[in-house]
Amino acid sequence: MKKSRIVAGLLLLIVLASGCANSKPKTETYVIPNSYWTYTSTTTEEAVETFHKLGDDYYTEVKIVDEGVQVELTEQQRDKLVQRNNDYIEKLVADYKAYNSEYWYVPDENYQKLAFYFDEKIPNLLHAATVYNLAAGYGLNYILLNNTTEWGVDISIYNCHTNKLVVSIDAPYETVSYGPAEWKASYDE
Repeated sequence: MKKSRIVAGLLLLIVLASGCANSKPKTETYVIPNSYWTYTSTTTEEAVETFHKLGDDYYTEVKIVDEGVQVELTEQQRDKLVQRNNDYIEKLVADYKAYNSEYWYVPDENYQKLAFYFDEKIPNLLHAATVYNLAAGYGLNYILLNNTTEWGVDISIYNCHTNKLVVSIDAPYETVSYGPAEWKASYDE
């Protein structure tokens, strides 16, 4: 009797262990909304293609839905996407700071705000690459880390010589639009 209980217990453990060994990692569903893809000038088809190019290390399943692009991710895949994005953000910031030692920015660990400090002499391409792409990177990280389709990045641009605000932008709802008048006002006492 005692021997049969031990055998039964061992069989139960074997069945449970084999069931655990065959189970798939837990995934969570994320929707990267159309507003994000519109902001980045990317079609949902291009987004899905990009996930396919990244490979299985970055997603479990991806498809287009009415709301945007739906992605099934394990926690490790999500973290890997966020880290990949952070590496890209760091490269953008390094290029930005390398252009002029007076240029800097204030990061936000919640990925909701960006504060840039530069002047009117920043080249248009560097300006666009830095402001636009950092906001896109922040937006994607916010979506992934909070599993939400509601996202936005408050962007503030300051004059690096006076620390005065030049313009505030609420991405993706407002476009980056300012010029000589705003720069002049940021120098005035």
